[in-house]
Amino acid sequence: MQSLKKKYYLLFLVFLFILVLGFFSYQLHSSPNSGFIHKIVLETTFPLESIMHDSMAGVREIWRRYLFLYGLTEENDRLRKTNARLSRKVFEYREAYLENIRLRKLLAFKEKLPYETQVAGVTRHDMSGVMKTLMIDVGENDGIRKGQPVIVEAGLVGRVVDTTWHASRVLVVTDENSNVDVLVQRTRANGILQGTGAGRCKLKYIVKTDPVKKGDIALTSGLGGVFPKGLVVGVVGGVEHSKASMFQNIEVVPFADFHRMEEVLVIIGK
Repeated sequence: MQSLKKKYYLLFLVFLFILVLGFFSYQLHSSPNSGFIHKIVLETTFPLESIMHDSMAGVREIWRRYLFLYGLTEENDRLRKTNARLSRKVFEYREAYLENIRLRKLLAFKEKLPYETQVAGVTRHDMSGVMKTLMIDVGENDGIRKGQPVIVEAGLVGRVVDTTWHASRVLVVTDENSNVDVLVQRTRANGILQGTGAGRCKLKYIVKTDPVKKGDIALTSGLGGVFPKGLVVGVVGGVEHSKASMFQNIEVVPFADFHRMEEVLVIIGK
């Protein structure tokens, strides 16, 4: 306790000494006389004045830098937010531009078709489940009915198998439950195209005497009354002959890319 009082007492004396020296220094600076006492006081107080001046200058510089850095941080934060907002706008404009290009191509294809169609957006791809389907954003209120064919410019997609008022489910041609009556464009050989469930199709009931080869194009035949005649379906990817069967094993690769599909056309009129 006594040592603490002594420390406070010494600090008080030092503070008092500095105060007195400062007072005398001020008096002597403002007085034109330059006697012996004047010189002694100036000699004593000059180092303290220099230290105080340098300390204040340092504090001012630190404060100035702090204000500068604080302002710079705020400016950087504002610029980051502005950059994020502009980047988002660029992304939105680019998406709108790409969508516009796709829709213009689809509408140009739509105008060439000899039957009435309805444009639909794909809202979900179900390519990994038991059934290979797409969900589209049009339904019964838009004239969509079960059995209607679904196409894109690249070729046949499938057919509508389920509808609500505002949405529909499309069974794609690669599903095992899909069967489409088709013909080979080059030879006019007729068969049934069935999905394999693995992104491919097989063309059944083509006899060995019909010359089908890799690269041949498969088209809808128009038989059965479900799909119009002449819709492009896919290309023959391979042909095998089995001694145990009179029919060829023909693999067909669809032209439509079901995984990347964003818009389709539903044929709603003859």
